[in-house]
Amino acid sequence: MNFQDNQKKETKTSIAFSKGYAWFLCLNIVCCTWLMLWNIYTPHAHYQSSNLTAFNICIISFAAINLIFYVTLKQSIAKKLYQRLLPAIVLVFSLLWAAILFTLIALYQNTMISLCFMLIILLPATIAFYISGKLLLIFSVPLILAWFCSDVGPWQEFNLLQIAAYFIIMAVIYSARYILLEWYQRSQRSEYEKNLLIQKLTKLAHYDSLTGLYNKSSLATFYHDSIRALEKRQEKLFLIVLDIDFFKQYNDIYGHVAGDECLLKTSQCIENSLRQTSDAAFRFGGEEFVVITHCKDIGQAIKISHRIKANIAAAKIPHQGSEVSSLLTVSQGIAQWQPGMNLKELLEAADKELYKAKRGGRNAISFMK
Repeated sequence: MNFQDNQKKETKTSIAFSKGYAWFLCLNIVCCTWLMLWNIYTPHAHYQSSNLTAFNICIISFAAINLIFYVTLKQSIAKKLYQRLLPAIVLVFSLLWAAILFTLIALYQNTMISLCFMLIILLPATIAFYISGKLLLIFSVPLILAWFCSDVGPWQEFNLLQIAAYFIIMAVIYSARYILLEWYQRSQRSEYEKNLLIQKLTKLAHYDSLTGLYNKSSLATFYHDSIRALEKRQEKLFLIVLDIDFFKQYNDIYGHVAGDECLLKTSQCIENSLRQTSDAAFRFGGEEFVVITHCKDIGQAIKISHRIKANIAAAKIPHQGSEVSSLLTVSQGIAQWQPGMNLKELLEAADKELYKAKRGGRNAISFMK
């Protein structure tokens, strides 16, 4: 997954559970509380008290809705719901703010108050929803319509300065959105590149760069994990050491580039011979490989060795320098872990069996009895 796909996938989640969204909910509660107190303590002779009371009830209800969303924001039950319904939630918030804005303009009949209040509403929304232009548009449109229907409608004459002020506000809002979005994309790209670097370094630390198998340094860790796993599994631990027969002669005849290709094909044959859940292959060094496997008995471990041998034979890699075959072959030694045995001792036991296989003519499998 590239950076753009990753960013698109996380957009809604980033908004719905961000600190900016929680901050937006808190500001809604604070603004609603302030408006309610202002309406209570400011005389409005030209406005009916019953209408004002209804207006205050609406503001209190809106504040309560924001409080409910804020309290349930981090609860697991609400997470999927928020992700699916976020556009609808934003639209509801916008419609409620549009209704409040429309009523306030009718109440005060003051152009500057309406413009300032639009800024107060839109700036927090811009900070909360800047990641998604769609959500910011959903939030903005009802407010624009409410402003147009009230401020440029019944109570005021058509004024080019008011229209200019509106366009200035929208320019500020959307230019701020693009600046915030640029910062966000830079931080996300930096995070994405950092994670890629970590993955590459992890791969270099644990995997062989040529074959893609685990490297020698990761063998000890895997060995200790395998020993601990024996406590939960009624199986035995076996270590197989493999060595390509006459690999020096192969390099002398075909060259080191072909030798690297040979190592890659051999590692693929080994990996295709293993079981995914219980086996692991390592490039131990040069032309030597190690396999760690959990098996019920030595017979299963020998079957794995025979699969490796058969897959390498099926690959039909020419080897004119071999003294045992015209095709590439490997010798293998198998050792079983015994309680108290460390990795070095287990490797030495498998090496002894490998030596027996080579001494017996190579292209053979020897195991500890």
